[in-house]
Amino acid sequence: MFKRKIIAILLLIGLGLLGGVSAIGEPGLQTAQAAPAREAWQNEFDEVCSKTQDAMTFSEEQLTTLIQKCDALLPQLEKLDETQKKVFTGRLRMCRGLYVYVLDSKKNEKK
Repeated sequence: MFKRKIIAILLLIGLGLLGGVSAIGEPGLQTAQAAPAREAWQNEFDEVCSKTQDAMTFSEEQLTTLIQKCDALLPQLEKLDETQKKVFTGRLRMCRGLYVYVLDSKKNEKK
């Protein structure tokens, strides 16, 4: 009985991850037309926020560029639905905050 529940849960999770069926059994809501627009901001978001682990190795100029990219991405995120907007703007704010903190630290080291 316990194994059946685990298998059922894993199957539901797998289906959800594949995007074929949502948790309530409805087909995915994303249309083919919306995909290219989503990909543009998603790719930029992934590029900017994927570099946080290396932030200490970047120069001041690189950090400034990343901060500017974060600022440029924000208006695109504002167009998302409320849930996505809240999630992605929060994550972007954290990425930007880290870059600002590291940049300030590097500037203070020079003093």
